Amino acid sequence: MNASRDGRGRSGIGTAVVLAVVLAAMMAGACWRIGEPTPSAALVTWAAYPETVRAGATFSFEFAGPVAPDACGRLDTAILTLGPTAIELSARRSTYEGLCGKQRVSFYEARPLVIDRPGLYAIRTAERLDLGQIVVTDTGPSSRMVAIGDGTVRGAGGCLLFGPGWASNQRPFALRGWPAEIETEAGTDRVVHVEGRLIGFSLCGRYGSRPTIRVDTAWVTARRGSDYY
Repeated sequence: MNASRDGRGRSGIGTAVVLAVVLAAMMAGACWRIGEPTPSAALVTWAAYPETVRAGATFSFEFAGPVAPDACGRLDTAILTLGPTAIELSARRSTYEGLCGKQRVSFYEARPLVIDRPGLYAIRTAERLDLGQIVVTDTGPSSRMVAIGDGTVRGAGGCLLFGPGWASNQRPFALRGWPAEIETEAGTDRVVHVEGRLIGFSLCGRYGSRPTIRVDTAWVTARRGSDYY
């Protein structure tokens, strides 16, 4: 009888330990997903590209945005469509019901792009968010890359970091020359709009070296992060 009771006791303790470990793992980032995923559009909120490029030359086009407020979401595909007069950006995601870690999920894409025909190409998202324009010329080198779009900011390592979609581990940028009203939103859920130029890297303490945007103009929007989902 004693052995039997001891056995049940050890089994109960063992189950509790295993359950605690499983829950801790899920809260740390893993997911307990229930049922089939639900596909939907993911927003593109930010882009970086040279303002001027030469026709036929390859250049880097980068774009990003939020996917889900927790780890119950994933990016399925990010799409760049080159049309006769415009570049359209879109993305698709899948979200699950379940118990998931609280870290937000964002995406960041960098694509090689070639435009063969000179002209002016508007950059917009599937939701008709205006993200600037590219001038394609017959001759001359590409210009320095510009960065434009929405995100959130937080202070870290002596830097003000800006994240397309969210300032998480999705390659946040350091800002330089930001207006004071932007800094007051550091660490909040408020979405800010930033336009500027990529100018190299900044050292942000233990957070390492971060690509830097020199801010030309920026403002606080009326949106919050929850509006993205």
